Amino acid sequence: MANETLRFSPALPDKLAAAAHLPLGVADKMFLGIEGGDDLPAETRLYGATDRVETGSYTLRPFGRPVIDGYFGGTFARELERQGDGAFAAFAIEQICAALGNDVRKRLHPIIESAWARDPYALGAYSYGGEGAAAARATLAAAVDGRLFFAGEHCSEVDFSTAHGAYRSGVTAASEAISALQA
Repeated sequence: MANETLRFSPALPDKLAAAAHLPLGVADKMFLGIEGGDDLPAETRLYGATDRVETGSYTLRPFGRPVIDGYFGGTFARELERQGDGAFAAFAIEQICAALGNDVRKRLHPIIESAWARDPYALGAYSYGGEGAAAARATLAAAVDGRLFFAGEHCSEVDFSTAHGAYRSGVTAASEAISALQA
């Protein structure tokens, strides 16, 4: 096998076409620390705005911890990513202060934020698709020549766009690879 010449598989253009039917969406998270956060209710949701998509969704003190997590999605998340590091935290602090009062500002500090669309290896956070997406996912999940195996949430026909879909497709691909090696 080591001396075999690599060859182009006719299945690869189908894989590329399938991938084009499953673009990547963006779902970014951001975490703020809050000093003396015991005065805030634990496990409480706060929506920055309900009248526009340019907003964040926040969880106050998840698991009772002194943090606030923020969630941003879609084209608005891409826009915040384009603004650079710190843009999610800056936006979130303004929204949180508008909801809870400006006195909370001095107690907030950025911890970390994601930027999935800027990550050169990810280029997004999850796949999504319209009509024909199920067929595209099946095409992506199919092994090539019994030697090249694919996994990820984009390969899952029922659990797409989820971490458990990525995990389950990885288990399936690993099992297929092991079977191929044993044949």
